[in-house]
Amino acid sequence: MASFDKLVKDKIALFESVPEKLATAAQKTQAEIWRKIRPILDDMDVTAAGNIEQTEGNIKRIALISDELKKVLAGSEYREAVRAFLGSIDEGVQLTNEIARTFESAFEPTEVQKQLLQLSKQNAINTFFGAGLDARFTQPFLEQLTTNIAARSPLRETVAALEGIVTGTETNDGKLLANIKTTATTAQAVADRSYSAAVNDELGIQWFEYLGGEIPTTRPFCEHREGQIFHRKEIEAWGDGENSGGIRDIRDGTWAGRIDGTDSKSIFTLVGGWNCRHYLVPVPDRKVPETVKARARAEGFYD
Repeated sequence: MASFDKLVKDKIALFESVPEKLATAAQKTQAEIWRKIRPILDDMDVTAAGNIEQTEGNIKRIALISDELKKVLAGSEYREAVRAFLGSIDEGVQLTNEIARTFESAFEPTEVQKQLLQLSKQNAINTFFGAGLDARFTQPFLEQLTTNIAARSPLRETVAALEGIVTGTETNDGKLLANIKTTATTAQAVADRSYSAAVNDELGIQWFEYLGGEIPTTRPFCEHREGQIFHRKEIEAWGDGENSGGIRDIRDGTWAGRIDGTDSKSIFTLVGGWNCRHYLVPVPDRKVPETVKARARAEGFYD
């Protein structure tokens, strides 16, 4: 078995790389969608002044565009990227199991823990396909198109607005990529953390290192904790909206990016909040510096 440090390093690397691959696939899919639907938009019935007309032909074109959206999103490239993304959750779980065995060599996940993982994975799938994707990508596009036809908007302006929804603008990502960067990435992290939290709770883990690296969008809450070790009760205090662990950045019981419903238990799953890439990695007591133990002791969290 690999060393504890190597297992932790591999897990962090896994969850840093996989979302980027899925984001790249999302960008390619957005471009393909636009290539497919742009000709249909250009074929819209318009007046001599270039305004979209309210005709049966244009209504049928909405249906054609809807079909094209579904076809591309069901295409092999996007689906394969999602499959690889979900596979990374399973790979992360295997690393979690190996980390757990460094604490208890005979560890094996329970059936309940396995079922919890499957439910979390299904939640992640729903953000990529079905109702979740419809709500964040397909419906906003079709609603914008329908509104423009109803308003007899200029076709040129309509095309520009729709292109922004699909492929993005200078200031905003396309809707599919935005979904990947926020909700989908969060779902992946939550699926892994939910499983890890159940395992760590069963093993009675008391110390955790806040790991995940820093990127340009890293929020202050995570930046202040990156690479530091904390006692379970210090982390629980954050979840309850209280400052602890020598950090004083929680104001009025919350912080930027916090997910509603975060409490002393769910923080081990939700951690820093939306799009948070950080993990609470278990740490053996022997690896915890005496200064950290003294801090937790002073707060009444450690004997």
